[in-house]
Amino acid sequence: MWKSEQGHTVTELLIAVAILSVLSAQAYNAFLSSSQRLVLQNETVEMQTDAQAAMDFMVRELRLVFGTPTITTTVTTNDTITFDRLEDAGYSSGGNATTTLNDTRKTWSPSSFTTTYTVRIISGTGASQARSISANTSTRLTVSSAWSTPPDSSSFYVITRKKAFTRTSTSDNVLRYTAGGSVNQPLADLITNHTFSQPDANTIGITLTAQTRNVAPNTGQKRQYTLTETVLRRN
Repeated sequence: MWKSEQGHTVTELLIAVAILSVLSAQAYNAFLSSSQRLVLQNETVEMQTDAQAAMDFMVRELRLVFGTPTITTTVTTNDTITFDRLEDAGYSSGGNATTTLNDTRKTWSPSSFTTTYTVRIISGTGASQARSISANTSTRLTVSSAWSTPPDSSSFYVITRKKAFTRTSTSDNVLRYTAGGSVNQPLADLITNHTFSQPDANTIGITLTAQTRNVAPNTGQKRQYTLTETVLRRN
């Protein structure tokens, strides 16, 4: 039988090549499986981190709800909450004109309040009035329309801003955040379901479910992560 210069037969070489091919395939499959597990593990961590960050943000915002929030359905049942967030409060220092409210104890950043903010007189002179804010200085608010009864130093006021959390489509699974009626800003993606509830006047419930981008190789299903929180309002 013909042999190579090293003394190996062709049959031996073919057997060696076959064994090497099998070992290489096994090593590649092991590497591929390990890579898939690593990718899924990273996706799972990303999903959980993003979902927790979104939940923490919603909890912080909803603790400052002023008045009664509105829970409605946009994509799935009770997946939208619209509310007025309390931004600031105080007593007027007096000396107000028909379209102003002064508070000399404040140090607001000029032009930090716009028409997306509302000032409401809660008690004292001019109570129950609400006006959009058109401009501000460090100590004065200018409202968009004149007060029916101008506030004075007995008037306690709050400044609020309309906000919302919602999803607008089941196709992108993006939880969105609206402030002052502006275009919805993405808060977290891969959110397949979330609901809001209000068990009582001072409590808001949140349930949020996220999922990974890809399926797990061993189950053929995407991993899911569900969070629930109960928000106790501060005011």
